[in-house]
Amino acid sequence: MIKLVSFDSVNRGRPPRRADPADSARPLLYSKTCQYALRTMERIAAAEARSPGSWIPQSELAKELSLSSPSLGQIVHRLRKSGLLTARRGPSGGVGLARPAAEITVAEVVRAMDGTGLAGRCVLGFDACTDEAPCAAHPVWSFVRPLLERELEAQSLEDLVRTVEKKRGLKKLRHAPVPMTAPKTNKPRS
Repeated sequence: MIKLVSFDSVNRGRPPRRADPADSARPLLYSKTCQYALRTMERIAAAEARSPGSWIPQSELAKELSLSSPSLGQIVHRLRKSGLLTARRGPSGGVGLARPAAEITVAEVVRAMDGTGLAGRCVLGFDACTDEAPCAAHPVWSFVRPLLERELEAQSLEDLVRTVEKKRGLKKLRHAPVPMTAPKTNKPRS
């Protein structure tokens, strides 16, 4: 397993942090906003799968995602401008997908939030990373990037919902209490 060290502290005159298992959750490719947008779209798609044609109130969605309403509002605004979400005002309003979940790709959400997505982005975070001035990971990343982009184009929100539901099911199984029973003994009762 590769441990990544954050480069942000180097610019502030402090030594780089040591690799920490908690750092594995730090974004490597996508902004935090993009990650929240993907989670938002997944939750809306899951809700629509359970109850087609329903609108999800933004306040309910913000609570479920542990996001502030203004932060979610900015994400929803960008997704609406990109044509991925629709919204309706009023007491029975909320947000919904602009198209069926099977027709919206994960790559579309990434592009709506982070621009061109992975194209031209250095995996190590350097500003200038080209074939002429490559970073240490450039030879591998230039090979992997198009494969990842193709995979994101092939994955729909519907696929994402299925994956997340499967993952949640496994998590429930892992954290389910194990019933305790008294050990059986072969001692005869007296």
